[in-house]
Amino acid sequence: MQSVVVEAEKYSLTTGKGSYTLLGWWRFCYLHSFETKQHTIYWNDKVFSGTSEGPEMVRGGGLLVIGQDQDRMGGGYTFSQSLNAVVADLRLYNRTLTNSEALDFVSCKETHLDPQPLVSFSDFKNNWKIEGSVNIEDLNLADICQKESSFLIMFPEAWSFSQAVAMCNNVGGSLPVPISARENEQILSFLNPYIPYCSDAHGYSIALGMLKEYETHSHYHYKSGENITYSNFLYRRDEDSNCVAIAVTEDDYGYWYYSKCDLELCTICNFTSVTHLKVRGLCDESLFDTTYLVLGESGEKPVFRGFSNSQLQWTGTTWTLTYLPENNVKATMTTKFEDEYPVGLRQWITEGDRCSLQQGSSQFLVISACRASSFK
Repeated sequence: MQSVVVEAEKYSLTTGKGSYTLLGWWRFCYLHSFETKQHTIYWNDKVFSGTSEGPEMVRGGGLLVIGQDQDRMGGGYTFSQSLNAVVADLRLYNRTLTNSEALDFVSCKETHLDPQPLVSFSDFKNNWKIEGSVNIEDLNLADICQKESSFLIMFPEAWSFSQAVAMCNNVGGSLPVPISARENEQILSFLNPYIPYCSDAHGYSIALGMLKEYETHSHYHYKSGENITYSNFLYRRDEDSNCVAIAVTEDDYGYWYYSKCDLELCTICNFTSVTHLKVRGLCDESLFDTTYLVLGESGEKPVFRGFSNSQLQWTGTTWTLTYLPENNVKATMTTKFEDEYPVGLRQWITEGDRCSLQQGSSQFLVISACRASSFK
């Protein structure tokens, strides 16, 4: 359960509590009347209102900083006080919005408010100074307002069906199973940027999480066994094969076909919730995080981001775990093959950590989506 805290000068107010998930959009709007001292906070589907003390006005002449706490005017920044999040459609108005205007905003309806906001992201490059590790991307309103909590992660290595299933299981996901034309199109939209990395002489295909039932020629979910009623087969080649793939080639774009289960294809994993990967084997004094999320890609491979101050990513030749405030604190995985991933039991060479190991010595760590109760 979380609360929102709004602070201005020496004043502070805290909302009631609500339950919200990581890696999901939080739509937020704060209304404040300096005359009546009334405030209303819209936070997704929650509304909090009341009367509170506060300043008579917001004084000008200061410096507005997003994503970092100022310990002094324009400075005193520290890594531990930085915002690890995505911020979109920020607006600051010089009037109190009406309740209906605020509700339209958090409900993802198109808003045309007058006058224009004093501060916004509409002309980001000219109106804002970017410092530190900040990525700028264009988003559509539909990206922010989608209610689906699922997301896809690409694994560009070529694997058989059983290998792909094992990898998705290891990171807490599963192979995608589109059950509608819209979900099929979402997979295609996600795959388009990866065509250069997964194409070969046979074109470009991705394994789906379905298997064929020989007698009825129907197909079913590889985990649940549930029959899949949606179908997008252009033609049913390789009738003696019982795995299903989606084609991303020009002639067969978006259509399905039966493929041999030992055919090695690029893999995407579908996540219906945030997966927490746990690291076991670090000492209590270690600077590295012990919990990680599977996020987007860096160098075409997934990135594992720690809860607080660590990041695990592919660095061209191996996997490197970095303590972000101090780049000299890191651990590198001993890699035997380029398509190895850091999940499971792996050997690591640690440098600069607080654990009482000789610098450059190796240790074994387990990175797994399994809960502690799964270990004996």
